[in-house]
Amino acid sequence: MMQPDDITFEYVKGRPYATNYEYSIDEWKELYTDDDAQFDKVITLDVTNLEPQVTWGTNPEMGVSFNEPFPEIQNVNDERAYNYMDLKPGQKAEDIELGYVFLGSCTNARLSDLVEASEIVKGNKVHPNITAIVVPGSRTVKIEAEKLGLDKVFKDAGFDWREPGCSMCLGMNPDQVPTGVHCASTSNRNFEGRQGKGARTHLVSPAMAAAAAINGKFVDVRKVVV
Repeated sequence: MMQPDDITFEYVKGRPYATNYEYSIDEWKELYTDDDAQFDKVITLDVTNLEPQVTWGTNPEMGVSFNEPFPEIQNVNDERAYNYMDLKPGQKAEDIELGYVFLGSCTNARLSDLVEASEIVKGNKVHPNITAIVVPGSRTVKIEAEKLGLDKVFKDAGFDWREPGCSMCLGMNPDQVPTGVHCASTSNRNFEGRQGKGARTHLVSPAMAAAAAINGKFVDVRKVVV
């Protein structure tokens, strides 16, 4: 169990399902770690200088920083992943020929994610080689995004603006990536066939996905002028 903090409380405040907020927050504040609690390990992560990440393989841990070459083969899982993704060690994310961009899923389609992505998309057009769709993370997110005019920003750029749902995250219904095609996806899983039979999924942030849709390939989003 993780102790909630003030940032979490503020995020929940005012949301449709946060009923009896004042009463609930008193209960939530009772969820804390005992002063004498013992932990097997304490890990501190400093991500101040973390570069944009891109996955090259077939599980979320098979990823590198944008400017980093794909690693050498260490085991049979790496070899299988490279074969499935049709990639080789030493290549970089910018070498990948993309065909699809999926900006959605419950993981990375919050309102803040869509706002960030829209700032990159605004005034631009989806690359002619890219099929790009946006699927808001929930009905509430979709409503709030449309109030801000984000749907128009994405549609004007050439994105499909969809209803909330699982969609291309797991190849739901017709929302599938064709066999052999590489997709920049803001979902949280990149297993073999996750987005369709033979689909090749690369997990990235919403900002990286938006930039890829416009440029037709992965680019360093930190260098994109908005």
